[in-house]
Amino acid sequence: MTVKLGTVLASSCLLWLGAMEVRPPVAAMEVTESHPMRLSRRRRASELLEEGERHIMRGEVLEAVALYNEADALSLHGEVGAQSWNLLCWYGSLWGEPEAVLEACERAVELAPDNIEIRDSRGLARALVGDFEGAIADFRVFVEQTDHEGRRFQRQNWIEMLEADENPFTPSVLRMLFID
Repeated sequence: MTVKLGTVLASSCLLWLGAMEVRPPVAAMEVTESHPMRLSRRRRASELLEEGERHIMRGEVLEAVALYNEADALSLHGEVGAQSWNLLCWYGSLWGEPEAVLEACERAVELAPDNIEIRDSRGLARALVGDFEGAIADFRVFVEQTDHEGRRFQRQNWIEMLEADENPFTPSVLRMLFID
């Protein structure tokens, strides 16, 4: 009780001398921040990434790209890895938005340049945006290293069609790749 009384007395003296500024308690202060700011602060990169993955699987490509980019910006520990970028690359291309996900494809390859599945995904995106030479290069890497005979044959066929300046990615082929 004596300590509390002494503290009150000292505070009163300081106030009287003008040496101490009185501030309202934190609970009494009104802080305004926008709705996205509140959400962003409370969400971790991993949560944004999970939400982005849900969006990409539903075909909401632009929303997914935005969430992946936000997760990457908030990430302190590299939560957006090569496989995550690859998922965005592959499904974004299949959903008809290869331009929107090409940067994700590049990021995936930067993080795992020897992963043939990632090179395959970038090859698909490159072909769909008209970069046939880049697509051929990626598919060749896949063909040379894969153990999957069916997929090797399919990619070799794509290479031949792209070399003939034909686009092998008809709507039915793209639908089949959702299963692949």
